[in-house]
Amino acid sequence: MSTPHQTTSPRNPGSGDIDAGRAFADKPHPGLVLSALLLLGALWGSAFPLIKIAAPAFGPVGTTHVRLAVAAVVLAVIAAARRDVWRGVHQRFGAFVLLAALNVAVPLTLVATAIVGLNASMAAILNATTPMFTILVAAAWLGQRITWRRVLGVAAGVFGVVILLGGAPLPPSTGTALAAGASLAAALSYALGGTYARRAFPDTAPMTLALGQQLAAAALLIPVTVAATWAAPPRGPMTAAAIAAVAVLGVGATAGGYLLYFWIIRHAGPVAASTVTFLVPIAGVGLGVGWLGEPLTAALVLGLLVIGTGVGLLTFDTPRTIRTPADPPAVPRPSQQSVIPPQSGSSLPSSGSRIRKRS
Repeated sequence: MSTPHQTTSPRNPGSGDIDAGRAFADKPHPGLVLSALLLLGALWGSAFPLIKIAAPAFGPVGTTHVRLAVAAVVLAVIAAARRDVWRGVHQRFGAFVLLAALNVAVPLTLVATAIVGLNASMAAILNATTPMFTILVAAAWLGQRITWRRVLGVAAGVFGVVILLGGAPLPPSTGTALAAGASLAAALSYALGGTYARRAFPDTAPMTLALGQQLAAAALLIPVTVAATWAAPPRGPMTAAAIAAVAVLGVGATAGGYLLYFWIIRHAGPVAASTVTFLVPIAGVGLGVGWLGEPLTAALVLGLLVIGTGVGLLTFDTPRTIRTPADPPAVPRPSQQSVIPPQSGSSLPSSGSRIRKRS
């Protein structure tokens, strides 16, 4: 008979990754977590200039589809021997299709479309508005309370977008406006996808979630890619640089990025993982300016700072929460505990058991 402190019971494949005691028991050194965050910011930030290189050859939809297919293959190889992962993907593949549409296929296609009409730096900054849309979606869908800090954060984000677009070194055309709208719509889609994932997959293992999402997205985009390529064939030449860019997108920014992101959540918590929002636009702007030679304007820097301030107000807002049945019960002081032994493995007897014992 095991004691309450032993951990020899078999692990539940469906809920093992939300076991807080197990997740934080092997908490790595803070420096390792910080290094993982910096690497993740660089991976996801590098996606914007890489898309800029690949999109002319593959098209916006084709670039998204190829990177997702590459990521799906990489994750499938990693999980080849994990029967529990494949079983979880098979059992809920329909739900993964909706998640893939909201969280991967639609937003990544919109981002690729936006980068063609804008530039990598602006698209990376506009993508940082995702937490602002998430606040609104979570309030409407999950009933989360909107605090004054969140209102200020959303307002700062809107103001930053206005500054960014008003001083953009691009012609004020309909195409520019549509590209900016596509980038903001991608941020909204990410917000919807993240909120849906929180509701539909609260106990799903990270590897199962990543693999199911990528497989569903790759399958979902097959007819879309065929139709888009037939209607508007890519105009750019198929170069070695474009092929290398989309391969790095799939292996690094998509497969590696998601695995690293879930690793940070598992070992450092979701709050630490959410701070990558600050790093992605910085990496995207730095690579866009330094690698692609995009102009560094005052509006770009000011818009980045204002949107970053808004994201900071949203990220570090910790409103008071109401205790739910999932929260651990408060353990009374020794002087208040009953001397009656626990029943059926429970840590403390219920009030009903105390009454029956006394009678």
